[in-house]
Amino acid sequence: MSEELNGLNRGTTSLTLMLMGFDHALDKKLVQLKAALREQPFHLDTFQDAMTQVETVYDELEGQTQHSIDTFRALFQQLLDEQGQTILSPLNKETPLLTDLLSIAEPLARHFRTLSRFDPAEPGSPDLEDVRKRLTVRFKALIETLMLMGDTSGTLTQLTSRLDENPNWSMLDELAQKTIHLLNDRLQEEKQQFEGYLSELNAKLTRIQQIVEADSTTLAELKELHASFNDSINAQMHEAREKIDRHYQVETLKSELLTSLDSIASRLEAYQSSYESKLQTLQKSKAEMTAHVIDLEKENRNLLTELHKERQLSMLDPLTGLPNRQGFDRRLSAELARAERYDQALSIAIIDIDFFKRINDEFGHLVGDKVLKMMAKEMKRVCRESDFLSRFGGEEFVLLLPQTTLEEGLTAVDKLRRHVETRPFHYQNTPVNLTVSAGVAQRQVNETLESWLDRADAALYVSKREGRNRVTKANQ
Repeated sequence: MSEELNGLNRGTTSLTLMLMGFDHALDKKLVQLKAALREQPFHLDTFQDAMTQVETVYDELEGQTQHSIDTFRALFQQLLDEQGQTILSPLNKETPLLTDLLSIAEPLARHFRTLSRFDPAEPGSPDLEDVRKRLTVRFKALIETLMLMGDTSGTLTQLTSRLDENPNWSMLDELAQKTIHLLNDRLQEEKQQFEGYLSELNAKLTRIQQIVEADSTTLAELKELHASFNDSINAQMHEAREKIDRHYQVETLKSELLTSLDSIASRLEAYQSSYESKLQTLQKSKAEMTAHVIDLEKENRNLLTELHKERQLSMLDPLTGLPNRQGFDRRLSAELARAERYDQALSIAIIDIDFFKRINDEFGHLVGDKVLKMMAKEMKRVCRESDFLSRFGGEEFVLLLPQTTLEEGLTAVDKLRRHVETRPFHYQNTPVNLTVSAGVAQRQVNETLESWLDRADAALYVSKREGRNRVTKANQ
């Protein structure tokens, strides 16, 4: 039985690695299942009870994976302003669930409805127009990231086109409602796929349990057969001894002993036949269980590969190939920790393509996309190896400058600006002048990310007001 237990142990270990981390209750039951399997001696009842508890947890599991929750939380953080960030509080738990993500749908809708009540043209509220433009850029970044997951219906493409039309507050509210419904549908679809996967897993576990039960029955029958054979042989030997004691004539004794030997040989032949049959049944069960384990291990590898691929894609901008906001946040955490540990300067630059909307309106969005890709390539070419360039959405790029003071950052970004200015770009043999404006800020001690970005953003708008194609340093 040791080989069968080893095979079952491998299968249970593989399943545990595959499912560990989806749910705390499930983790505990999986640990109990492994403990029951490794218990010496092996108790089938304990193992079956542990398996039943695992199946019960499967039936109750309705949460979504942490990866999906983190992805959507990062996307909403891009979309909302500082005041709206409180809406995401249900997702700030240590292990948020799918229900937490769905619970913020209505607060999000109310937030956008509130914003839509403001009149952008009202005198005395120039900042609100700037907020609307920023929100549109971030909204578009959200839609583009969602497109990484597929857009078979074309709904996301339509939403992107409407965002390119510089929508007003009412239209933003309408687009937000559609996006929320779309997110809800996708979450439900992913939930159904995950439940289907768990159902298939449960069926395979049930089949493995049935094999173990059948093997246990076969082993019990083998044990009974062995005992019966021993009893029969002992009886025959006892009878032979009695015959030896009763008979004194050699020929008679010889005949009796031959008869006893024939009976023993017959019983041995029957025992061997039955034993081989039971052994073949065990071997067949072992082969079937091994096939199930190999299949589960293959599915596990495929799942891990797919998760890794999705995780990498979720941190890249699909158009330019640069890191997106989520990829930037991940790198920023590491650079902040390094700067604080070694007391190093850390600067940031927000870079915007000048008159990009005019390029889209005059030449079309396909040309605009080509410009974005070319600009990303050219800026990346000038950046230092330690710099980290990312695209936040629309025509806005963010450059992280480790170990760089404000003056050094100003010099580095101005070098990038001058490089872009000299790059030729033509559309249908017509030259298109491309320039960028930027704002640079060095992080102050204990400064929040929002404040840091706001200072760089304010410096960017100074560059635009003063004629564009220039770099401005933020006030310290």
